[in-house]
Amino acid sequence: MEWRITKDPVTSLAVDCLLVIHTQGGESLKGCAKDVDTVLEHRLSQLVSDGEITGRFQETVLLHNWGKIPAKRVLVQGMGKEESLDLDKIRNGVALAARRARQSGVKQLALGCSETFSRRWNAADFIQAIVEGIELGLYRYQGYKSEREDKKELESIWLAVEGISDSALEAGLARGRAFSTGVNRARDLTNEPANKLTPVTLAEKAVTIAEKKGLEVEILDEKRLQELQMGALLAVARASNEPARMIILKYQGAPETKETLGLVGKGVIFDAGGIQVKPSAGMEKGKGDMAGAAAVLGAMEAIGELKPRCNILAVIPTCENMIGGDNYRPGDVIQSFSGKTIEIQHTDAEGRLILADGLAYARRLGATSLVDVATLTGGVIVALGYTVTGLMTNDVDWAKRVKEAARLTGEKMWELPMEDEVDECLASDVADIKNDGGRPAQASQGGAFLRHFVEDVPWVHLDIAGTSGSKLEKGIHSKGATGVATRTIAQLAMSFSQ
Repeated sequence: MEWRITKDPVTSLAVDCLLVIHTQGGESLKGCAKDVDTVLEHRLSQLVSDGEITGRFQETVLLHNWGKIPAKRVLVQGMGKEESLDLDKIRNGVALAARRARQSGVKQLALGCSETFSRRWNAADFIQAIVEGIELGLYRYQGYKSEREDKKELESIWLAVEGISDSALEAGLARGRAFSTGVNRARDLTNEPANKLTPVTLAEKAVTIAEKKGLEVEILDEKRLQELQMGALLAVARASNEPARMIILKYQGAPETKETLGLVGKGVIFDAGGIQVKPSAGMEKGKGDMAGAAAVLGAMEAIGELKPRCNILAVIPTCENMIGGDNYRPGDVIQSFSGKTIEIQHTDAEGRLILADGLAYARRLGATSLVDVATLTGGVIVALGYTVTGLMTNDVDWAKRVKEAARLTGEKMWELPMEDEVDECLASDVADIKNDGGRPAQASQGGAFLRHFVEDVPWVHLDIAGTSGSKLEKGIHSKGATGVATRTIAQLAMSFSQ
């Protein structure tokens, strides 16, 4: 899809459709909607007066232009009450409008960006939200159907802007496209079937991304993992025919400093639960247990494109958690890369095991601040549902920076506690720590376990078990993988450079 910038009046553009914004509660149209209304001899105003255009959020009204302007149609997108309008509503509303335009066969869509709305926010952030809304809203997973529908596609987007500097336009467009590409990469990876995306092929895709974006890359195979004594990762992978891998990506944007943001993503390609096998109902969703790894890879692709002035290290442990005669078992004691021993209580608490090796290795490689992303616990869904990511931390100030990055991207996160009592659940009689302490505070238990492997490095744990997938097409989300946390950690990298 091609993006074009124009300073020409939106009413002069010869495109298939014009997209304009209208808010709820006001009788008068504003900005580009008002300009279009004027040349259409106030037909839009009449529809507003008649109650056929209300401006409520998610309302889309598609009209013909009666030959009054070069564009064939106009789409009026409702954004809700003006006083509650924010960039996230802009992002989600534009996504709805883009899908409606595509469904109607629109090839060229022009969006009027007037000062009425753009001056309320940082101009670059406003443009970024619009670009993300369209790019993310139009995403479709291609899949493997032998007979594909003849699907309509938007070919070009025109931004008709007023009062925005060229530098802000360029920055917003670049960030929006890079962030969206990263999210859609994460969505593609998470949506892939496990027989198509193995730990080895995930590593191969990481190499492709690295080569394309100029990142350093290293892949640790089983022999190297054994030499490094990555006992936790290897224990989980043991029962699978697919060998484990550890993916390391590096971006050096500030070689003069040792400050390095470490990103660790859980890459369980398929999670059957091990010996304590998961229920059959819904087991097909086990292919999405690598959404954390996908988010980190997507973010690294965006970082490689935008090239912020900072150092980023990504570590992705990847394997399958399957069932076989070589399974690790409840009661086993394994030794992790850090040297800490772990008593296995539950084989379906495998994500924290591979992350333990990933976090400790990221520290070894020089990470001075850490964020891990993982579909870790069902408990976080019980606590926060499907729209809010759970956040845990060992450092209040570092958590504030991650929360601010999430706020800027519109990704909702909520901090959960890790009290000392949670650690008591993980106390073991035969090892340094247990990997599961039963039902109480399940989400916090996962964070408390991981805290043992980050030592004193500022760290944030993001549990995306509830937010990594969407059951419905809604706003920027299509049905399936959401690519959640990709934009947050990409935004965090941009702010880390400051």
